[in-house]
Amino acid sequence: MPRLRVCTPRGGHIFPSVRRLEGVSALALLVLTSCASSKVVNGFLVDDARGFKIPVLSDGWRQFKAEGVEVAFRAEPGGQVAALFVSCEGEQAMPLRILSRRLFFGIGAKRVMAQEHVSLNGTEAIHTLLEGRVKDAEVMVSSYVAKDATCVYDLVYVAAHAAFEERLPEFERFVKGWVLTGKGSTFQVPGSK
Repeated sequence: MPRLRVCTPRGGHIFPSVRRLEGVSALALLVLTSCASSKVVNGFLVDDARGFKIPVLSDGWRQFKAEGVEVAFRAEPGGQVAALFVSCEGEQAMPLRILSRRLFFGIGAKRVMAQEHVSLNGTEAIHTLLEGRVKDAEVMVSSYVAKDATCVYDLVYVAAHAAFEERLPEFERFVKGWVLTGKGSTFQVPGSK
């Protein structure tokens, strides 16, 4: 099960688990595919094979690699994490509400503070704001889950409760910059040639 590990100020860990792969061979195939199809163009991560683009966070964010995560950033200082998970393994028939719940395995004492259907650049999504506990640390999560005919896209922001608001506007810009471009497209970021 792919996991994104986030350290909290009190030494706890957050594991927004995403059960999206059924075996080692599928994981290896996903890793190989994502490496081959993603590229950075004028500040955007572009994946032609899975048909999306998303801005790369900078200015105090450090990109890091994590198993099962398309792209992840950690704020320095602060430790907040913003990430994009992409899964193209046939779970698209599930409702967005069910897909969003799967992100929160590993977080205890969960309380959904808000959940609503939204549009992300014309793609239906569900936005969830959640608070919970990991070990002795209080955490907050903002997530957007969207899907198309073949893939599920999870955009997730996780932070200690006290630091949540500090970088939330940057995460919201990250989310608003995510766009489906069409599978196999040769998307060009405006202004690039």
